[in-house]
Amino acid sequence: MDFVNPPYAFVLVDGILAPRLLGSIYRGYADTVELQGDEDVLEFGCGSGGISERLAPRLANGSLTCVDISPPMMKIAARRMKRHSHVSCRVGRIEDLAFADAAFDVVVIHNALHDVPDDDRAPTLAELVRLLRVDGRLHLREPTKPSHGMPAAAYRDLLTDAGLTEVRSREGKVFAVGPVFDAVYAKRAKPTDQS
Repeated sequence: MDFVNPPYAFVLVDGILAPRLLGSIYRGYADTVELQGDEDVLEFGCGSGGISERLAPRLANGSLTCVDISPPMMKIAARRMKRHSHVSCRVGRIEDLAFADAAFDVVVIHNALHDVPDDDRAPTLAELVRLLRVDGRLHLREPTKPSHGMPAAAYRDLLTDAGLTEVRSREGKVFAVGPVFDAVYAKRAKPTDQS
């Protein structure tokens, strides 16, 4: 599917109906993202903002940056986020948006990484790691169905190959999604050369 210009039916279902019908699922996942309220958070692949609208109120002294490649989906997300002055919405590939190094404390990915083309996943994760501050966390929930998603081991390999350290993970099931890999990874300081 073309995620830059998705079909109207996809925008209708995923952008308008799903956040309303599956609001408790979005809320449930957003509640698992550990926040003090003063972090700078990046949501990668925010789509229409179903997770974003649940994260934004929890960041009273922080910021939320929503990123997606789809202008139609971002239009919906921006409309949802307009009441939050600490939220910005950016359209484009994460590699092309020129964020500063270590700009974020937390990166959130919900149901988006598996849709990144195979050859782009490692560079995309490398960019997300570049954007994370040391001891910053990446929260991820992704489908693991063979027909829609990737095996949990493939996500683990991608994340560790990108230089992240697993904090915790679990495999489970989510209503209307099916089997998922739910994880938190951290960016650790690189050891210094003692010679």
